[in-house]
Amino acid sequence: MILSKPTIIEYLDKGLISMLPPVNAESVRPFGIRVHLSDEILRPRSTVVDLSTPTDPDDLYRRESIVKSPLVLKPGEFALGATIEAFKVDPGLACKLDGRSTLARLGLMVHCTADTIDNNNRAHRVVVLELKNISSFTMKIPFGYGVGMLTFFHATEPVDIEDEQSQYAGQRKVTGPNLKFPPPLRIPDCVASYPAF
Repeated sequence: MILSKPTIIEYLDKGLISMLPPVNAESVRPFGIRVHLSDEILRPRSTVVDLSTPTDPDDLYRRESIVKSPLVLKPGEFALGATIEAFKVDPGLACKLDGRSTLARLGLMVHCTADTIDNNNRAHRVVVLELKNISSFTMKIPFGYGVGMLTFFHATEPVDIEDEQSQYAGQRKVTGPNLKFPPPLRIPDCVASYPAF
């Protein structure tokens, strides 16, 4: 069940949803909280990524400030950003990132596939944005621009925070992919023995 504005406000008051910096009233939408683009982005370097080998994110991306000049995304370009806001939620809640309809109509994606937010039950963490321009426009997106919305759902039961994945726990700025976690996939014997079709 998605939380609506009155419940979000109640949960903010009770600390079941916590945000740093504290949320302002204008950012609470009918079914979520507006999130805004932070001051740094990561641009991909031109390189080969081998997913079977641990790779340092610093080898894959270069960090840029967008405080004085906006993020410029040409058609087809991709960058990682982050929200200004860092969230922590009760273990009985789940979060999802949703893009803005206005930006979607311009062809801007704010997440490629990863819209579920986890690892934010123990500590506040920002949400990393997977920004992709799939349009014919060149877009200029300033620091602080409202790029999406975080929505909240009741889980079927509270998550056991002892079982939380730790790879992005406590994330407070835009962070590249952690290719050291999990280890490379091992194909089980039962899969390897499947007959060919």
